[in-house]
Amino acid sequence: MSRGESERQVPPTIGRWRGVLYSAAVDVRALTAMVGVVLLGTPIGLALTGPERGAEAAGGLLVAGLALLGVGLPLISVVLARADWSGSAALLDRAAGGPPETRLHEPRTLVRPLAYTVVMLTLGGAVAVLAALAVVGSLVALISPFLTAVGDQAVIGPFTVSTVPQSVLAAVIALGVLTGLVFASPVVARAHALLVLQMLTRPEHRLQRDLTMTAQSRARLVRAFDVERRRIERDLHDGVQPQLMSVSMTLGLALTAMPADAPGRSDVARAQDQARQTLEALRSFVRNIHPQVLIDHGLGAAVGELADTLTIPITVDDRLGGRLPAEVETNLYFCVAELLTNIVKHSGAQHAEVRLHRPQPEQVEINVHDDGGGGAGTSRNENGGLDGIADRVAALEGVLEIDSPLGGPTSITITLSAVGEDRPDD
Repeated sequence: MSRGESERQVPPTIGRWRGVLYSAAVDVRALTAMVGVVLLGTPIGLALTGPERGAEAAGGLLVAGLALLGVGLPLISVVLARADWSGSAALLDRAAGGPPETRLHEPRTLVRPLAYTVVMLTLGGAVAVLAALAVVGSLVALISPFLTAVGDQAVIGPFTVSTVPQSVLAAVIALGVLTGLVFASPVVARAHALLVLQMLTRPEHRLQRDLTMTAQSRARLVRAFDVERRRIERDLHDGVQPQLMSVSMTLGLALTAMPADAPGRSDVARAQDQARQTLEALRSFVRNIHPQVLIDHGLGAAVGELADTLTIPITVDDRLGGRLPAEVETNLYFCVAELLTNIVKHSGAQHAEVRLHRPQPEQVEINVHDDGGGGAGTSRNENGGLDGIADRVAALEGVLEIDSPLGGPTSITITLSAVGEDRPDD
């Protein structure tokens, strides 16, 4: 499971007092919304339950009440939805993509806030009223021993507490109720927060958030892969390579000290030659993992060095004019290396050209052109070279364009936008 999926599926732990404060705020907002709706509907209540009025007066009150509800209910729903959205996103410690878009002149944007408000005015309102009554009743019960001690009495709903034993029992029950509310508040708060995000997040916003998290996860994987490449290159360069060099030098010293006709001298010479060949192979392998020239001198120099090692003439036109961020340089280098390797192995080209330039200050464009037989990308295998290039480019939020008609030529362009500031040349 990726990190993005884990964050999306497992809400963080919510502390008790944080849950209490969140639940209390939700209850206050729900009760306030209920009061607001009742006030807006007051004309309708007067028309239906007040003293007998004429038809015109009753009709006027009904029209006024409906007009107030028609204007006020969307406003209440927008305010309630935005407030609960902000609280839910903060409680779950997630970037929910901003509050829901609500525009009074676009009724479709009000559907979800209105539906959420209906839920909060009915089910949420009932829970808020019960919670408020339980808290107020429990607080009265807690002070009832003091009231009965001075000869007074406490009224808790239908119950009247007038004696000290009754007040002590009421206080114990109240303490249990308040403790239960405190322990239940994190669960209730999390359930409400998830409900808010589920009801108020439009499908396209949810899809956009998932795509963003997927892109971030892919970028993290590519970055981790490159870090591991550098670690392997460093271990081979600093560990195995010096040991092989030491073996070759030791064999050379032994060969120098042996007489020309000494038995076994040819075996020592052969071992030294094999050690030298192994050292050269290891150096080539290390360069392919992560070339040192890329770190020291940048993308253009690294591509030029790579082109010199290939079997066909390759022209490198470097017009970048400075260093790119290390992550960008690394990914672009391996993209170009894969493309040039494919040209040498599969295209039958006689010449290739690599152009590195910046059409705009924050844009980088890499074009690889060859005069081979074309057809690149027409029979792509899963997890093949072009797929790996596409993944690297996508991780950098770039664009990969392939123009390779059958018969050739082939032109592949990588374009990156919003590239960071240049690093100074080392």
